[in-house]
Amino acid sequence: MRNLRRFLTPGWVLGVLAVIVFAWACFAILAPWQLGKSGDLDARNARLAESVEAAPAPLAEVVSSPGDYAEREWRLVTVAGRWQPEAEALLRLRSVDGEPVYQVLTAFAADDGREFLVNRGYIPVGENNTVPEYEAAPGGNLEITARLRAAEDGQAEPVTVDGLPAVRIVDPVVLGETLGQPVETVGYLQLSGGQPGALNPAPIPSIEAGPYLSYGLQWLAFGILAPAALGYFAWSEVKARRRDAEEAAVSDVAARDAGGGEPRDDSDDDTVTGDTPTRARAGTGTPGPGADGAGADEAGADPTTNVAIARERAMRARYGQRDDAEKRRAHRRADRLRS
Repeated sequence: MRNLRRFLTPGWVLGVLAVIVFAWACFAILAPWQLGKSGDLDARNARLAESVEAAPAPLAEVVSSPGDYAEREWRLVTVAGRWQPEAEALLRLRSVDGEPVYQVLTAFAADDGREFLVNRGYIPVGENNTVPEYEAAPGGNLEITARLRAAEDGQAEPVTVDGLPAVRIVDPVVLGETLGQPVETVGYLQLSGGQPGALNPAPIPSIEAGPYLSYGLQWLAFGILAPAALGYFAWSEVKARRRDAEEAAVSDVAARDAGGGEPRDDSDDDTVTGDTPTRARAGTGTPGPGADGAGADEAGADPTTNVAIARERAMRARYGQRDDAEKRRAHRRADRLRS
C-alpha cells in the first residue's frame, strides 16, 4: 500500500492516463483503420483478378441490382446502343505517368432504355490548362466493351473549361444534372482500348499487397507494448526503492551495532584512582609506571585532560565518527523525501 501511494504523483498519474489513451487509440481507431484499408485492398484485388479471368458478358447478366457496381467493379461488360456526343464533360486533376491529363466523360444511351456515363479515355492537358482537340464519339448504333465502375465520393461541383463542364470526381448524379441526361446514378462505365469512341484508355490499378496489413499489426503491437513498458518502469521504480530501503536499513543496523558495545579506552587497562592514573600490567602484580615513577608523561599529565580524553573516546565508541552520523542523517532525509 505504501508503494502504491508513492505512485500517486502528477507525473505517474499523467503517464498512466497517456498510456491508457494511446492503447485505446491503437486498438479502437488506428489498427482497425489500417486493417480496414487492407481488407478493402484485398477485395479490390479479388475484383481485378476476376475481371482479368472472366470474359466480357452482357451488362444485364452482370448487373442485377445497384450494389453490383461496387461488388463487381472492374468486370468487363458489353452494352449495345449509341453515343450522345452533345452530353460530354471532363474529369480534371488526373495524371498518367506523372503527366496531367483530362479524362473525357460521354453519355451512352443503351438499347434497353437506360443511359450510362462512359469514361472514353484521356487526353493530355494543353498549354495554360486548355483542352486540345480530340476525336469525337462516333454516331449510329454500336456495341462497346467497358468495365464497371462505382460512383466516387467527394465534392463534384463542376467548373467550365473551354466551354465544357469539368469535375474533380465522377459523380453520375451531379454530372447527369449538369448534362441534362438521366444517366445511371450508382455507377458508370470505363471504356477499354480498341472500342468505338475510345481515346487513350484510362489506366486500371495493379494487383498489389500494400503496406496496410503491416501498419495495422504495428499499431496492435504498439498498443500492447505501451502498457508493458509502463509496467516495466513501475517495477523498476519499486525495485529501486526497495534497494534504497534495504541499504538504509543495513546502515541503521550497522550504526546500532557500533553504538551498542561498552565504551572502550585505547589504553590496555587505564584506571583512575583519585586524580592520578595508574596502569597495571595484565597478568602480573607489578604496579604501573605511575606508581614507581616510570612513564612520567602519563603520570604527570593533567587529570582533567585525561578525563576529557577518556570521555571523547567513549563517545566515539558509542556513536561512531562524526562523518558516519552525517551520512546516516543524509540517508534518513533522502528516505523521507522519497516517501
